[in-house]
Amino acid sequence: MQTSLNSFERRVLGSLLEKSMAQPDYYPMTEKAIVAACNQKQNRDPVMELDEDAVWETLEALRQKGLVTMLLPGAGSRSKKYKHEVEEHFGWQKRERAVMTELLLRGPQTVGELRTRCSRFVPFDDIAAVTIVLDCLASAETPMIRALPREPGRSAIRHAHLLYTDDDEDAPSISTAVTQVAATPSTPQPQPATISVANETIEQLQRELADLRSRVDSLESQFNQLMS
Repeated sequence: MQTSLNSFERRVLGSLLEKSMAQPDYYPMTEKAIVAACNQKQNRDPVMELDEDAVWETLEALRQKGLVTMLLPGAGSRSKKYKHEVEEHFGWQKRERAVMTELLLRGPQTVGELRTRCSRFVPFDDIAAVTIVLDCLASAETPMIRALPREPGRSAIRHAHLLYTDDDEDAPSISTAVTQVAATPSTPQPQPATISVANETIEQLQRELADLRSRVDSLESQFNQLMS
């Protein structure tokens, strides 16, 4: 059965996932720490302003769904702490958690964007490594992500998670992607993830070529100065 999360639940769960990988020394987290993480302006889209009551209610909702556990205060502490349970609930491994964290915190993204942004959690050698994770999440018994239809003027395909609620205004046009897949003839077609990898690779090679040209021009200029 597909899990649905509203915008507050996605932000709280994404923040817990983020801190568990990026700042394990400060994890599990207190309610105040979760509020600060939810409202930070970096690595968030959209930026939110959640108060403690909203975060507490959201944590309770996530506890009911089995996605969060509350830890009672230990010796010398007065604050309850919280941790996520996505490994037990969804079975996500570290790379899958990294990709889902970025999708929960920022919304739909390209393979290249995910590779760059997930590097603060776990290194990906290349774009193909990210695509493998996306394929695993998309082909799971309960799919977690889907490739979106290509946007006009963009060469790269974006990928979105499938944890939105049915009436979520922030949800991308995933239904369009479903319709296109259903209408595809039985003849094997290039997979969106494969096309995305090719486009991303071409763009990366173009950037590297431009950088090499710039370096050659700089070396040529230095050489001419030395010879003059």
